[in-house]
Amino acid sequence: MLAQLLEEKRTLIVVGPGGVGKTTTAAAFAVQAARMGKKTLVLTVDPARRLANSLGLEELGNTEVRIAPELFAEAGIPLENGGALYGMMLDTKSTFDDLIERYAPNAETRRKIFDNAFYQQASTALAGSQEYMAMEKLYEIREQRDYDLIVLDTPPTSNALDFLSAPDRLEDFLGSPATRALVKGMKAAGRVGLGFLKFNTFVMRGLNRFVGADTFLGILEFVQSFSEMYAGFKARARRVREILRADDVGFVIVTSTNRTTIDEGTFFYEQLASHGMPFGAVVVNRVRTPFLAPDELEGLERRLIEAARDSEALASADGYHVQQFLKRGAEHCRDYEIMAQVDADRLALVKERFAGNEDRIYPVPQLERDVHDVGSLAEFAERVTSVQGAA
Repeated sequence: MLAQLLEEKRTLIVVGPGGVGKTTTAAAFAVQAARMGKKTLVLTVDPARRLANSLGLEELGNTEVRIAPELFAEAGIPLENGGALYGMMLDTKSTFDDLIERYAPNAETRRKIFDNAFYQQASTALAGSQEYMAMEKLYEIREQRDYDLIVLDTPPTSNALDFLSAPDRLEDFLGSPATRALVKGMKAAGRVGLGFLKFNTFVMRGLNRFVGADTFLGILEFVQSFSEMYAGFKARARRVREILRADDVGFVIVTSTNRTTIDEGTFFYEQLASHGMPFGAVVVNRVRTPFLAPDELEGLERRLIEAARDSEALASADGYHVQQFLKRGAEHCRDYEIMAQVDADRLALVKERFAGNEDRIYPVPQLERDVHDVGSLAEFAERVTSVQGAA
């Protein structure tokens, strides 16, 4: 059962495509763990900020905020046995700044990087920066805090490799032959060489035709300053990779019965295996379950109208509208049962895709109401964690 993951793991990384209830699932895991007596942190890197709203907060920031125990008590689920829940939302820029503060060899290097126009934009817009900073924040929290469980809610997986390979890509960039050659050339040129570029009209005109001279010089200065911290970042990236493969970490893939999201979930599952990262479970959200048997659907419209006639509802002035309403109701019932059968077929597809791990597939029935507060999160969590694996 999923409850076992909450009990045994120190970190759960919740991944999956957008729009499948991933953030809700992460928050529900955290609420349930807190109710189990664990000191729990749920960390989101989802820019939509839905997590804060579902926990009864206006917003979350780059530092942990404790979710008021009173919210649990008001929902009829008071925390016991020392359980506590904290929330946090990643601020990519602040996290990047903290790393520069930590690894810059001196105040002058820090000043150059913080004042660099390229860094000011790259620290938030550089491809992969959000994924890498999520890993950095996870590393920091695991190493410096005493949480029993950390639940990481990740961005939608438009490309699983963006998330899993973020530490490698930054290290590859800093250690690439091109970067090393660039830095070596700049060091050889020194201040005079860089100054020569700034005042060489012919060179500046040429640069402006392509990327803009100021932009190019900003990149050069950034790479030169940043290279001085390469050793620290390399060691950090290595440690992050170790964490992602640790026994106390589990990846939970969230999907739905939509064919596209199943394909994306399958791809992520394959990438976890190829990267040697621990698969924990797959949650299939919003599964429609059948209510009526085929023989109950047969003649449903007729039986509904007969029942209404017996109650004299059709004899009223609105009898015609009542009859039309009942017909549409019977049609909706048939349509729903068809979709429930589609979901059953798609669930069978998920079992096929995750062959060998069928007992880690958890289909969660579609909820009748929106999940938007601690009480509904607890209800969702109980439903998720009580589901038996679909073996």
